[in-house]
This record gives sequence, C-alpha cells and structure tokens, in this order.
Amino acid sequence: MVEKSDVARDFGFLKDRVLAVLIFGSSVKGKGRDVDVCIVAKDDPKKILKEVFSKVDASKYDVWIFEELPLYMKIEVIENHEIVFCKDELELYEYFYQFRKLWKDQKRRNTLSKEELKAMLSK
Repeated sequence: MVEKSDVARDFGFLKDRVLAVLIFGSSVKGKGRDVDVCIVAKDDPKKILKEVFSKVDASKYDVWIFEELPLYMKIEVIENHEIVFCKDELELYEYFYQFRKLWKDQKRRNTLSKEELKAMLSK
C-alpha cells in the first residue's frame, strides 16, 4: 500500500508550482488499493499533467488535475480528501468555495427522485 509520505516524495517536484496535492477516494477511506491523487494547479494544468506522467510511476497512482474534473468529481475531492502538501491552505479552501457554491446551485438539477425520473420517462 502506498503511504502519504510516498505520495509526497513522488510528487515533491511540484511543491512550488501547484497550489496543492491531495489524495482522495477509496484510499482516504482506508478501502481499495488504488491511490487517487488530485493536483490543484490553477496555472497551466495540462503542462503539469504532462510532466507528472513523465516523472511519476503511473502504475502506482491514478492522477487527476482538479481543474479538468467534472463538477461532481470536484465535489468528491473537496469533501473527501487529505492534503499531501499545500502552498496555502486558506487559499485552497477559498478556491474550493466557488465550486461548492456552484454545486449547491446545480445540485437539484443533478439529483432526481424516483418520482421525478418516472415522470420524465413516462412522457
């Protein structure tokens, strides 16, 4: 099993270039064998991802760029993560706030009750 310290070592080359590196998903909950790593990179996320794939063993991690995730996955990361390293924790949570607000506004549209689904399908 990959430890948080392993993630910090393997992704340490990003420490001064990204806002944060987080782990999320089943590895945070103590379940599963895969390690989901989310990189919060407000500036040039595609370049960062390319560099990660050239320097990090892809068989050990599932790597995601926060800015490239769909909203529902961003919320999963926001609600269920552990910080591996972070430049500025306050800035990170302020950055997350805009996505929480957007999710709150859209959540109703993204979740349907059984009755609503039946009504839609019966038309």
